Amino acid sequence: MGKFIYIYFLVCFTMFVSCKTEQIAASLEDHSEETRVEKTQELTNSPFSFIEVAIEGDTLIAQVQYSGGCGNHQFKIKKNGFLMKSLPPKQPILITHRSDKDPCRALIIEELKFYIGDFKGTPSGTTVLLLENWAQHIIYSY
Repeated sequence: MGKFIYIYFLVCFTMFVSCKTEQIAASLEDHSEETRVEKTQELTNSPFSFIEVAIEGDTLIAQVQYSGGCGNHQFKIKKNGFLMKSLPPKQPILITHRSDKDPCRALIIEELKFYIGDFKGTPSGTTVLLLENWAQHIIYSY
C-alpha cells in the first residue's frame, strides 16, 4: 500500500509540474511580440533662435525658429548656473533643443511653453531670469 501512495503522489506531482510548464511556455509565447525594441536615433543638440519671449503667470512662452520639419525635436528648460544674490535675485536659465538629425530644411516657427515656478529666487516677489541667447532680462513676478 505504501508503494501505491508513493506512486500516486509521484504521478500527481508530475502532472502538476507539466501543466505549469505549459502555461508558462504559452504565456512567454504570447508576450514575445509585445516586447519588440525599436531602434531610435540618438538626439543631438541642434541650433535654434528666439523670436519672442514672454511670461504669463508661472509660464515662460518662447517663440522659436529652427530648421527641420520631418524629425523629432525636444526642447527643455533648465538652470544655467547658481541663483545670483542680488536685489532682485537673478537666475540664469537655458533652453536646449535636441533633434534626431532632421534632414528636412523647412523653417519651423513654434511656440513653446515652460513651467518656471522652480526658478523663484524668493518665496514671493520678483526674480530676474537671464535666458541664454536672449539679450533682454525677463522679469518674473509672483
